[in-house]
Amino acid sequence: MAVNKKEIAEHIIEYIGGAENISDVGYCMTRLRVGVKDSEKVDVKKLEKIDGVIKVIILGNQYQVVLGGIVDEVFNEVAQLCGDKVNVEGEVADDGIDDTGSDHGDKRSVVGKLVETISGIVTPIIPAMLACGFVKTLSVLLTVVFKVSETNSTIQILNVFSDTLYAFFPIIIGWSAAKRFKTNMSVSLVIVGFLVNPAFTALFNDGAKVTFLGVPVTNVYYGSSILPAILSIYLLSKLEPALRKIIPGALRSIFVPFLSVLIIVPLLIVAIGPIGVWGGNLFASIFTGLYALSPILAGALIGGTWQILIIFGMHIAILGLVSVPNIAKFGRDTVIMTHAPSLICQVAAGLAVGLKAKNPEIKKNATTLALTSFFAGSVIEPVMYGVNLKYKKPFIAVCIGGAIGGAITGASFAGTTAPVAFSLYTIPAYLGAGFTGLLLGCGVGAAVTFVLTWIMGIDESID
Repeated sequence: MAVNKKEIAEHIIEYIGGAENISDVGYCMTRLRVGVKDSEKVDVKKLEKIDGVIKVIILGNQYQVVLGGIVDEVFNEVAQLCGDKVNVEGEVADDGIDDTGSDHGDKRSVVGKLVETISGIVTPIIPAMLACGFVKTLSVLLTVVFKVSETNSTIQILNVFSDTLYAFFPIIIGWSAAKRFKTNMSVSLVIVGFLVNPAFTALFNDGAKVTFLGVPVTNVYYGSSILPAILSIYLLSKLEPALRKIIPGALRSIFVPFLSVLIIVPLLIVAIGPIGVWGGNLFASIFTGLYALSPILAGALIGGTWQILIIFGMHIAILGLVSVPNIAKFGRDTVIMTHAPSLICQVAAGLAVGLKAKNPEIKKNATTLALTSFFAGSVIEPVMYGVNLKYKKPFIAVCIGGAIGGAITGASFAGTTAPVAFSLYTIPAYLGAGFTGLLLGCGVGAAVTFVLTWIMGIDESID
C-alpha cells in the first residue's frame, strides 16, 4: 500500500516542533533537510518511527530525514503546510532568521560548518550534475555500443551539453550560493560570471602581466573551482546589508549594486579568487596526492570510508571540490570514483542479511531494500539505513569490502567521465581504461562483504 506523503509531512512538522520551529527546509536525492530554531523541541524517536522514514541524521541544528525516493513529494507537502515560510526550491523566505544557527547555541566546529555550507550549496546542483552525467553516458553508449561516429553532429551536441556544467561551474555555484546566503541573485551571477568571461581570461594571453590599480592580478584557472564563487558571494551577502544601512533609501537601488561590484570584483581577482583556488587545490591535494603516492592506498581509504562520509553528508562537499574539478580539467575522475565498489557492497550486505535472517519480516525487508537500492541506480541510503547500519555488523563488512574493492579499482586506474554513481544505468560513463579492474573491484568487494556479513550474522532482536 502506498504511503500517504501528506501524513508523513504532517507528522514530520509535528515532531520537529511545529512549523514555527522550522528555520529552513530543503532536500537532496534521499533526505529532507530541516533546519530548526530550537533542537529541544524536536522528538527524534517519534520522527524515526514515522511510516516511510528510514533514518534521522542530526548535523548541528539541521535534521536530515532520510526518505529515499519519496523525498521530493514529502518536501512538496511540507512546503505547502509551512505556507510562505518555504519556497519551491526549499529555501526560507528572508525573515531575518540566521540560518547558520549561530544565534541558537550552535556548537559545530568551523570545519563542520564549512562542510555543511559547501554541501548545502552543491546539493541543489546535483540534479544538473545527474542530467549532464546521464547525457554524457548516453553519448558514450551511442558511440561505443551503437558505433555512431564521434563526428556526428547529434553526438557533438550531446557532448557540448554534457560539458556545459563544467564550462560554467562557478556561475552555477554562484547561483546556489546566492540562494544559500540570501543575497542579490543578478549581482551574484555577474560577479562569478566575470571569472569565466573569455575576455577576462584573454587578458593573460602570451604571459601578459595584468594589474588592477597597480596591484598584480594572479592568473589562475577558475573554471573548475567553487571556493572563489562561494567566498565572493558570502562577502556580498555581508556587504549589501552594510551598504543599505549607510546609503539613503532613494539612492540604494543604484549605489548598493554599483558599490558592491566595485568593491568585491577587485578583491575577488587579487585576493579572494586566488586564495579560494589555492584552498580548493589544497583540499583536493589530500586526495589527489594520496592517489599519486599510491592509487591502491587511496582506493582503499576512499572505498573504506565513503559510506561513513555519506552518513555525515561530507561526500557532497568532496564531490564538489575534487571529483567535478577533476572531470572538468582532465575529462575523467580516477580518484574519488574508487568509492564505486562500496555502493555494490551495501547491496551485497543487504542481500546477505536477507538470506541469513530467520525472521521472515527481516528477510523480506532486507532483500527488498537491497534490490530497491540496486535498481534505483545505487541510491544506497534505503538499504544502508534500513538494514546495514541498523544491525551494525553488516555496515562494518561494507567498509571492509569497500576498502578491498576500492584498492583493486585504484590499482586499475579506472575512471568516470561524469559525476554519477556507478550503477546499471551509468556503466558507459565508466568505460575505458581500468573498467575491467572496476568490475573486479566491485565483484571482489561485494563477495568479501557478503561472506563477512554471513559469518558475523546479525542480532535479530534489534528493533
